[in-house]
Amino acid sequence: MTEPITTPTVQSAPMTPFVVAGTVPADVITDLADFRAQAIEGMGGEGISFQPAGPGTEVFTVPHPLMLDDDQHDQLTEKLNTPAIARILLNTPGDPDVYTRFRAAGGRSGDVMIAWRRLGEGLGAPKSAKR
Repeated sequence: MTEPITTPTVQSAPMTPFVVAGTVPADVITDLADFRAQAIEGMGGEGISFQPAGPGTEVFTVPHPLMLDDDQHDQLTEKLNTPAIARILLNTPGDPDVYTRFRAAGGRSGDVMIAWRRLGEGLGAPKSAKR
Protein backbone atom coordinates (compact mmCIF):
# COMPACT_ATOMS: atom_id res chain seq x y z
CA MET A 1 0.00 0.00 0.00
CA THR A 2 1.26 3.43 -0.79
CA GLU A 3 1.23 6.33 1.59
CA PRO A 4 -1.02 9.24 0.64
CA ILE A 5 0.82 12.29 -0.60
CA THR A 6 0.50 15.27 1.72
CA THR A 7 1.14 18.84 0.81
CA PRO A 8 3.06 20.84 3.42
CA THR A 9 1.17 23.76 4.93
CA VAL A 10 2.70 27.11 4.13
CA GLN A 11 1.95 30.02 6.40
CA SER A 12 2.17 33.46 4.98
CA ALA A 13 3.35 36.51 6.88
CA PRO A 14 0.59 38.67 8.35
CA MET A 15 -0.65 41.31 5.96
CA THR A 16 0.17 44.90 6.73
CA PRO A 17 -2.81 47.16 6.11
CA PHE A 18 -2.42 49.17 2.97
CA VAL A 19 -2.25 52.88 3.78
CA VAL A 20 -2.73 55.46 1.09
CA ALA A 21 -0.33 58.37 1.42
CA GLY A 22 -1.93 61.08 3.53
CA THR A 23 -4.42 58.77 5.28
CA VAL A 24 -4.19 57.17 8.69
CA PRO A 25 -5.86 53.93 9.79
CA ALA A 26 -8.77 54.46 12.18
CA ASP A 27 -6.97 52.76 15.09
CA VAL A 28 -3.96 55.11 15.01
CA ILE A 29 -3.96 57.93 17.56
CA THR A 30 -2.97 61.16 15.87
CA ASP A 31 -3.99 63.71 18.51
CA LEU A 32 -2.01 62.86 21.65
CA ALA A 33 -3.33 65.86 23.61
CA ASP A 34 -6.91 64.70 23.05
CA PHE A 35 -5.90 61.10 23.86
CA ARG A 36 -4.34 62.23 27.17
CA ALA A 37 -7.36 64.35 28.08
CA GLN A 38 -9.77 61.47 27.44
CA ALA A 39 -7.62 59.01 29.38
CA ILE A 40 -7.25 61.34 32.37
CA GLU A 41 -11.00 62.06 32.34
CA GLY A 42 -11.59 58.30 32.51
CA MET A 43 -9.34 58.14 35.59
CA GLY A 44 -11.18 60.82 37.50
CA GLY A 45 -9.87 64.11 36.15
CA GLU A 46 -6.76 66.20 35.82
CA GLY A 47 -5.99 66.51 39.51
CA ILE A 48 -7.13 67.50 42.98
CA SER A 49 -7.89 71.16 43.61
CA PHE A 50 -7.54 73.16 46.83
CA GLN A 51 -8.82 76.55 47.88
CA PRO A 52 -6.83 77.04 51.11
CA ALA A 53 -7.90 80.66 51.69
CA GLY A 54 -11.59 79.79 51.32
CA PRO A 55 -14.36 80.57 48.83
CA GLY A 56 -13.67 83.29 46.31
CA THR A 57 -9.89 82.91 46.48
CA GLU A 58 -7.36 81.28 44.18
CA VAL A 59 -7.76 77.58 43.39
CA PHE A 60 -4.61 75.44 43.25
CA THR A 61 -4.48 72.06 41.51
CA VAL A 62 -2.15 69.13 42.12
CA PRO A 63 -1.93 67.48 38.69
CA HIS A 64 -2.60 63.82 38.02
CA PRO A 65 0.78 62.00 37.77
CA LEU A 66 0.13 61.17 34.12
CA MET A 67 -0.30 64.87 33.32
CA LEU A 68 3.30 65.72 34.23
CA ASP A 69 5.81 66.21 31.46
CA ASP A 70 9.02 64.18 31.29
CA ASP A 71 11.12 66.99 32.78
CA GLN A 72 8.90 67.08 35.88
CA HIS A 73 9.15 63.29 36.24
CA ASP A 74 12.93 63.54 35.93
CA GLN A 75 13.02 66.21 38.65
CA LEU A 76 10.97 63.96 40.95
CA THR A 77 13.63 61.22 40.79
CA GLU A 78 16.16 63.50 42.49
CA LYS A 79 16.71 63.53 46.24
CA LEU A 80 14.07 66.05 47.37
CA ASN A 81 12.21 67.07 50.48
CA THR A 82 8.42 67.48 50.60
CA PRO A 83 8.36 71.25 49.87
CA ALA A 84 10.60 70.74 46.82
CA ILE A 85 8.26 68.04 45.49
CA ALA A 86 5.26 70.32 46.06
CA ARG A 87 7.00 73.10 44.09
CA ILE A 88 7.60 70.75 41.14
CA LEU A 89 3.96 69.67 41.19
CA LEU A 90 2.35 73.11 41.55
CA ASN A 91 4.67 75.47 39.67
CA THR A 92 4.49 75.68 35.90
CA PRO A 93 6.90 77.16 33.35
CA GLY A 94 4.42 79.98 32.78
CA ASP A 95 3.83 80.56 36.49
CA PRO A 96 6.84 79.60 38.66
CA ASP A 97 5.32 81.17 41.82
CA VAL A 98 2.23 78.96 42.32
CA TYR A 99 3.70 77.16 45.35
CA THR A 100 4.60 80.47 47.01
CA ARG A 101 1.00 81.70 46.61
CA PHE A 102 -0.34 78.34 47.81
CA ARG A 103 1.72 78.63 51.02
CA ALA A 104 0.69 82.28 51.51
CA ALA A 105 -2.97 81.21 51.22
CA GLY A 106 -2.53 78.66 54.01
CA GLY A 107 -1.69 75.51 52.05
CA ARG A 108 1.07 73.14 53.15
CA SER A 109 3.39 70.90 51.20
CA GLY A 110 1.86 67.96 53.09
CA ASP A 111 -1.52 68.78 51.52
CA VAL A 112 0.09 68.48 48.10
CA MET A 113 1.68 65.15 49.02
CA ILE A 114 -1.65 63.72 50.28
CA ALA A 115 -3.27 64.66 46.96
CA TRP A 116 -0.30 63.29 44.98
CA ARG A 117 -0.49 59.93 46.74
CA ARG A 118 -4.23 59.67 46.20
CA LEU A 119 -3.88 60.51 42.51
CA GLY A 120 -1.03 58.05 42.09
CA GLU A 121 -2.76 55.06 43.69
CA GLY A 122 -2.43 52.08 41.39
CA LEU A 123 -0.10 53.87 38.96
CA GLY A 124 3.22 53.23 40.61
CA ALA A 125 3.71 56.99 40.98
CA PRO A 126 6.50 57.83 43.43
CA LYS A 127 5.20 58.34 46.96
CA SER A 128 8.18 60.55 47.67
CA ALA A 129 11.55 61.29 46.18
CA LYS A 130 14.45 58.90 46.62
CA ARG A 131 16.09 59.35 49.99
